[in-house]
Amino acid sequence: MNARSSVEIALNRQCTSFSAQAGVDGLSVFTDGAVRFSVYADGQRVWQSGALGLGDPPAAVQVSLAGRKSLRLVVERAGPGSLPTLASWADAVIGCR
Repeated sequence: MNARSSVEIALNRQCTSFSAQAGVDGLSVFTDGAVRFSVYADGQRVWQSGALGLGDPPAAVQVSLAGRKSLRLVVERAGPGSLPTLASWADAVIGCR
């Protein structure tokens, strides 16, 4: 994902959790920016990372989705930067029944 983007997922069954490793993609080698990741469930933010730049370790994401109907993953710029920053939700898993 590019910084300043989001994707919304309709949960069409009973889902219990979302997990991922959120971080700046290694293809952003020439970037000078930082990003912040957020997870929303039913429009409410349930998780947010600190500012992450190239070379920072990924942030571990683990949130409950019990009783939720939608999941939205958001990436925003977290400071100045003149070049686009690519962000990854690596190893993303939505646990459902």
